[in-house]
Amino acid sequence: MRGIVVLGVVVAFLLSGERLWGDTLESPGAQKSRSLLEPGQPAPDFVAHDPDGIPIALRDYRGRPVIINFWATWCAPCRQEMRALQTVYEAHKAAGLAVLAVSQDHQDMQDAVRAYCATVGITFSPLLDPDGRVATHYNVFLLPSTVFIHPSGTVAAVHIGAMTPAQIEQYLRAILPRPE
Repeated sequence: MRGIVVLGVVVAFLLSGERLWGDTLESPGAQKSRSLLEPGQPAPDFVAHDPDGIPIALRDYRGRPVIINFWATWCAPCRQEMRALQTVYEAHKAAGLAVLAVSQDHQDMQDAVRAYCATVGITFSPLLDPDGRVATHYNVFLLPSTVFIHPSGTVAAVHIGAMTPAQIEQYLRAILPRPE
């Protein structure tokens, strides 16, 4: 019964025309492209702020493997995945791995994001995207969504939905430096 109620709420939300994560606020006559990023494409650069207001730009990580994860504090699947990302980050941070966790929580949520990360034990800094601009550039429409960026700055893989540490490790093979 609960699943039917949740499905009903989702359908009602979609039919109401409300904005989804990553949707642009375009005029009704404007044409939209809703294609996902493809492997080999350059990763769109962005600047987002951490909860302390410090700007972080993707271009600052050029030459390093990067995971960009789109999530929210209210997203249940994001919780499990955030723990998995932390596990993988701890295992590979010495190899230069960066995790940019881009929160899709609304404005004035920096304290909630900070508290959430402290509770879960996240040691990489979350980023705030309260107006969804970064998500829009990455065509994110479901949470969680994750983009794996090669040190060259190109997209290596895109995963929609929650991942286990084993799945993340599989994607990392394409972006981590090879042991010599």
